[in-house]
Amino acid sequence: MCEYSTINHADVLKRHAAPEKDATISFTVRLVENKQSSPEKGILGSEVPANGAAVTFDQHRYPKLQSFKSASHSMTPNKILLVGGRTAGLHGFGHEKPNFVPADQNYALYVINLATNITTAAMLPTALKESVGVINAQAQQVTKSGKNYLYVVGGYGWSSTIKVPVNVTYPMLTMISVDELIDSIEAAAKSKAIPEISRFISQTSNQAFQITGGEMVFVPSTLSSTVPSVDTFYLVVGQCFEGNYGGAGDDTFKYTRSVLTFPVPYLDVNGKIPSIEVTTLNAFNCKSSAHNKYSLDAQLSRRDLNVVPTFLPSSFDSITGKALPGALILSGVFQQDGSQAPFLQPIVFSFNKDDIVLPGQPDNPIKSFSVESFFQLYNNYSCANIQLFSAKDQAIYNVLLGGVSYFFSSSAGVLDQATSLFKRPFTSDVSILKMDNNHSFTQVLCPKSNDFFARTKITTFGTEALFIPAQGLPINNAHLSSDIFDLDKIRSTQSVRLGTIFGGIESSEITGFPPVFDPMKTLASSRLIDVYLDTSTVH
Repeated sequence: MCEYSTINHADVLKRHAAPEKDATISFTVRLVENKQSSPEKGILGSEVPANGAAVTFDQHRYPKLQSFKSASHSMTPNKILLVGGRTAGLHGFGHEKPNFVPADQNYALYVINLATNITTAAMLPTALKESVGVINAQAQQVTKSGKNYLYVVGGYGWSSTIKVPVNVTYPMLTMISVDELIDSIEAAAKSKAIPEISRFISQTSNQAFQITGGEMVFVPSTLSSTVPSVDTFYLVVGQCFEGNYGGAGDDTFKYTRSVLTFPVPYLDVNGKIPSIEVTTLNAFNCKSSAHNKYSLDAQLSRRDLNVVPTFLPSSFDSITGKALPGALILSGVFQQDGSQAPFLQPIVFSFNKDDIVLPGQPDNPIKSFSVESFFQLYNNYSCANIQLFSAKDQAIYNVLLGGVSYFFSSSAGVLDQATSLFKRPFTSDVSILKMDNNHSFTQVLCPKSNDFFARTKITTFGTEALFIPAQGLPINNAHLSSDIFDLDKIRSTQSVRLGTIFGGIESSEITGFPPVFDPMKTLASSRLIDVYLDTSTVH
């Protein structure tokens, strides 16, 4: 089941001469311009006072950001804290100079209020600036017993404290008290005072946390199989990158090729993060070939991807009767065959004991498996995404919004492929990736939101962006490790706003088919984009 063969992309194109159709997907998704943001007036980091004083910006102005992390206020969820990230578009690839420079790092803490369209901000203190203001970290928000924390692990950024300043992957776990920090910044902004920040940020170091470009998943104790049951984090793939990306041979990188797990730490009586024990899961109980480029290690050598919560419908907890939580590891980069291509086959992963039961193999439960019969053609890079669960369909639907695609469809419905990773442009495609209870997969393209692109004049969006769910929509978290929209209740309405995309990388410079693309003509976005689910137009 886990022996991998080289993917012949010509065969993929032959098999998928045109985008897939699936009559069982009874909804589509469209984009609508949100006029509450003024992207032409996006906030620059240089506008945030360097002396640490908090500031309030004019209404409808939002920061230009991508590759950042976020958390919402537990009592006022329209208030969202933005941490780290990058203020420029796509990085360079040259060898003459560093492609990630401190001037493009976000060292400010932003609070955006989607109800009032007001942004407040303050600079991180010097002692925290570089280790917190990182890009491509792993993060999760956890609210428990009246406390609301954002946990940020690793991330890549500049370090001025070492002998020769250079970019590094930080071995840090940062724990942020979200509500208190948001309140402190907003209160200080009223008088342009310096807010308390260090008081609400705690850190600890561990070499196991030296990861960038992976994802972190939270499984609450109510769904955990640990003994005793505890809230648990899972760090899924990624890499440790040291040095200046694209530098003259002064960089090194190593993929984690694993899933790491550790108990969610809570502050002790002294307000400190306790000692953390990190365990490497034995992710696959199946053989791989040391001579095969697509062996286990190669499949797990992924980064800059979407890892989405899922459920394991073929197996249920014998006590609770609930389907057990897991993750779907989607696409990501790079294949290890020199093609500079993304991975095309997802991995289904269980967070519990060996409990995935495959059709026809009831006596051989496994921890995870690669979906060899399916190719993920679109949205292959980290992008804004949405999950919907249908008990009626016994399926999970993953909506992938923009990002980067290795394959493209023309207006005539013809499928084509980019020639290499670096000529593979960003995309405007929105796709729905469905997994049913037999672990069968389908990915379909949504009709293009032509009105949106005509109005905004952009051609691509969504890479390293944030999706902010709308408040008050029905969710289904009975079988899952996080709140996911309840599709059965939502699709009774003809059209409903699911939420809003914020930030990410956007461009207006892509033309033709296959697309022609200049990677330097991109920018970090401050745009808000509304996402609607429609049942009036189906596939």
